[in-house]
Amino acid sequence: MSRRLIAIAVAAAGGVAHAQPAEPVPAPGPPAPASEPAPASEPAPALAPQVPTSEPVVPPAPGRSDDELDDQAIAAVLGLAAGGRVTPGGLRIAGHYLYQLSAEDWFDGAASFTFGSGNPACFRDRQDALICHHGLADGSGVEVTAGVRRMFAAQGAFRPFGRVSVGASLVRFANDDVSGAALVLGVGGGVRVHVAPSIAVVAQGDLALGFGGFNHGLGVEPQLGLVVTAGAEFRLR
Repeated sequence: MSRRLIAIAVAAAGGVAHAQPAEPVPAPGPPAPASEPAPASEPAPALAPQVPTSEPVVPPAPGRSDDELDDQAIAAVLGLAAGGRVTPGGLRIAGHYLYQLSAEDWFDGAASFTFGSGNPACFRDRQDALICHHGLADGSGVEVTAGVRRMFAAQGAFRPFGRVSVGASLVRFANDDVSGAALVLGVGGGVRVHVAPSIAVVAQGDLALGFGGFNHGLGVEPQLGLVVTAGAEFRLR
């Protein structure tokens, strides 16, 4: 009996030694808050209906105004030339060719014709020297000049300009059988008036000064004349 009790006590002591301590149970806490549902995405705003619009207005590219010359132009003019002695005078007809050199300057080449009276006005003095005293509108001549025209700022439809030129001419007084060749420097100016697309009216005056050599012993004689003309100028496209 005692042995049985001892065996039971030993077995009970061994079971206690091998028993593992139980893990502590956590104390109950407050319930976790329920997760809020994700907000629904807002609907995209409706696009306004597209209203067809007119095409955008594109400003025109800058260009030349109507009162300006193009790169090239021609002109026909008519007027009067005043001469004297051995400078021819009378009706003057001329044609001009213009070619742009810079923003303000144009080459101005011209061919002109002068038609005056044929009245004789030459005689020989006591020393047998020939002397001529022709009037303002006597004689005839052909002249070719090359020059430069400087255009100034426009004043409304009016555009003034200046002109210098150098030229050569053939002069003849038929009834006196006097003829010669001359070199002439011209200085003048005028105004150009725009009247229609590509067309302008031009008026100008020129003072011509030079010298020429003549036959019949006249030798070298001065050339002095005044020319006033008006006409039309046309652009060359």
